This record gives sequence, C-alpha cells and structure tokens, in this order.
Amino acid sequence: MVIAKVLRRHAGGYLVYADELKDYFLCSLRGRLKKEGINIYTGDLVEIDPEDISQKENKRVNLNSAVITARIERKNFLEHPAIANVDQVIVVQAIRQPEWNPLLLDRYLVHLSLMLPDAQYCICLNKCDLGDKDELAILQNTYIQLGYQFCLVSAKKQIGIDQLKECLVDKTTVMTGPSGVGKSSIINSLIPSLNLKIDMDEDLFIGRHTTTTSELFQVPNNENTKTSSLIADTPGSSLGELIYPKPQDVAHQFPEIAQFIENCKFSDCLHLVETDCHVLANLEKISPLRYQSYSTIVSESIANWREQKDISKKIESSTVKYVGGKETKAKAIPKLNERYRTASRRTEKQKLSQLKNIKSQDEDAE
Repeated sequence: MVIAKVLRRHAGGYLVYADELKDYFLCSLRGRLKKEGINIYTGDLVEIDPEDISQKENKRVNLNSAVITARIERKNFLEHPAIANVDQVIVVQAIRQPEWNPLLLDRYLVHLSLMLPDAQYCICLNKCDLGDKDELAILQNTYIQLGYQFCLVSAKKQIGIDQLKECLVDKTTVMTGPSGVGKSSIINSLIPSLNLKIDMDEDLFIGRHTTTTSELFQVPNNENTKTSSLIADTPGSSLGELIYPKPQDVAHQFPEIAQFIENCKFSDCLHLVETDCHVLANLEKISPLRYQSYSTIVSESIANWREQKDISKKIESSTVKYVGGKETKAKAIPKLNERYRTASRRTEKQKLSQLKNIKSQDEDAE
C-alpha cells in the first residue's frame, strides 16, 4: 500500500504525488469505488495499488500509471472550492489596485473559520510596495495581536516571498481571496517554473480573473522538510458564496470581542446597542475597523437568517397544514397529494349543486 495525495482532477483520471516514492502518478479509480459512489477531490489522501505502479509508463503524458484503491478519511473539507485535508488558509488581498477592503477580509475570515475551524490562517497583503508604511504597520499589528499570521508581499518586486514560503513548510495550503488581487502572481513567485496564467486590466491596473479550477502545486522545500509543501490556487470567490453564522454567534468569530461576551447582562446580546453590554463598555480596546466589520456582518447575518426563515415557511406551507385550533393549539399534519385527498363535504355539495344546475338547464332546453 502506497499513500499519495491528489493534486488535480481532470477528465480521465487523477494526478497524484506519493511522498514515499517521490514520484507522480496518473491514476484511475477502481470500479468498486465508483459503484460505492466515493468521490475523490483535490487534496484527498488515497491508497494506490503497489502492483499497478510497475505498469508501463504512460507515454501520452510521460507519467507512471496506478489505480486508486481507497480514500483515506478526511480531516476536513472545503466545499468551495472543493479541496480536502487543508492545513492552512491564506487570505490574499491587495493594498492598492484594487483598494484594500477590511470588511471583505473579515467576511472571508468568518466564512472560512466556519468551514475549516481546525485550520491555521494567514493574511497576505499583496502590492505592499504601493502602500503607506505606517498604515501597513498598523494593519499588521492589529491582526497579529488576534493570532493571525500576517505577510506583506509584492509579487512584482519579490518583497516578502521568502517569509511567505516559510509559512508553507510541511503544509497543504489554500490561497483564496477575491479575483484580481494577485494570487496567481504570488504562486508564480513561490514556484518560478510554474508560470501560471495572469492577466491585467491596462486601464485600471488591476488583475483579472484567470484561475478556473483548483489545483495543488508543490513548493520547493529545504532538505530538512519531511513532506512536500503544497499550495492551491483557487478561483476568486464572490460574496454570494459566503456563509454566515447565526447573529448571536458572529461574536465568537472575532477573538477581541469574544473575550468580553461572558460578562454581558443578556445571553442573546448582539453587542450593538444593548444595555449593560460588556463589549460596548470595552469598545476602546477593539479596533474601530474590526468593530465596524462585526456590526455589518451581524446585520447581514440577521437579514440572511430572516430570508432563510421566510423560505422555510413557504416550503412548509406547501407541505403542511394546521388543524385543531389557532396558533399554539394547532397541530401540524402533512398535506397529502391532491389525488390522494378525500374531498371535503363542502366540495361534494358544490359538485352536486353544479350537476343540478346543468340538469335543470338541459330540461329547459328540451
């Protein structure tokens, strides 16, 4: 049995890398796994058949062939983009072109913390050569105090690339963020031989969306590293794909706010305008930009959960009816399909009345 990691899915198989053999393999999926409906995604750890590894080299792609016989249990899974077994997430933003957006950064951190609570997080601010040094120092200090790693880089001028590379050692890292902030350019700086496609809007001087699929790439390591360092370039995510916690749970995604919530008077306190709120009493200890992000995300979460509630009510009203009283006294019972329902007495009377009218009209016509 040889364990390998899936680097890419494509039509016709899976590209995997086996640390034990220090080699790549183009794999197909064993028929039994297909019948069982087991899906294999980028980042999955799989077992490949040692007997099949000795097959003749695949001349079409110059790779050895093997067969995937089993998928090892995942430790986590990021649904969008679909990547398994993520150790670290790097959220990339640009300080200029496009302008840095603190709310967007915090939205990503909240969303990803809900999806991958056990992962490490790093913030990467690209195009740092275009920013004010004092502004960058304040931003860096704010997030480092909260426990996040923070890297200032410039893919164009090769600033901070070595520091970023140190964060990747022996990890499977996902690089995510909005389109056009330079994710592919940073990966090209980390792996010069890769030469990922990038594009630039000549009028706005900002990057265009070019990444369409998720793929893991190997980052060159020192000899001391035990396993390969892998990084995934992912398609830019839109705000519509972000998820929100319940309004009362948003505070738990902000460490500087979470430390004060236990002493609030009300257990469902949203820390916005409530009386005897311990968070509001300590507001001077929280970054104004971070608290503004928190307030906005709480408002968005409230709107999101109300919308979901309305949708669930509409679905429920089409499948459930209430009988036996009003409000709390009523009991919910499932609605039967129309063809299985017994007609009510009122409906039967209406049908008889219609038949009588038709019969009387026929008699008058005669």
